Amino acid sequence: MAQNTNFKVNKYNNQKRKLPYIKARIDKLVDVDDCNTKAFASVTVSGAVAIHGIRVMNSRKGLFVAMPASNYVDENGETKFSEIAHPISKEVRDLLNSKVMEAYHQALDEQQSEDESENMSEDESESFTQSM
Repeated sequence: MAQNTNFKVNKYNNQKRKLPYIKARIDKLVDVDDCNTKAFASVTVSGAVAIHGIRVMNSRKGLFVAMPASNYVDENGETKFSEIAHPISKEVRDLLNSKVMEAYHQALDEQQSEDESENMSEDESESFTQSM
């Protein structure tokens, strides 16, 4: 009896893939209360690909990472969004989200530290001028 050899074997079957190295940075913090966008970020993936235009968004459910997207109007006149770039697997999406959120919280902490040091400097200069 002849065997059927017309099939493709996925070389990744039953093998774990190594997660890519992802480096995230916050390009801009958005300090507007009535805006859902809180920051713009960029990531580099394995030192080979850069993705810009990632947003940290606020919703009723909390903060989330939104990948760059374009919008279009469909045949019913409704505005639809289509991601330009996105992770392929849940594991990589989780990794990318966590890296962007880490960078976001670090940028907030740095901004808060800068604001506190500016306020301290203003207080010191006021006390100096008052003592004269």
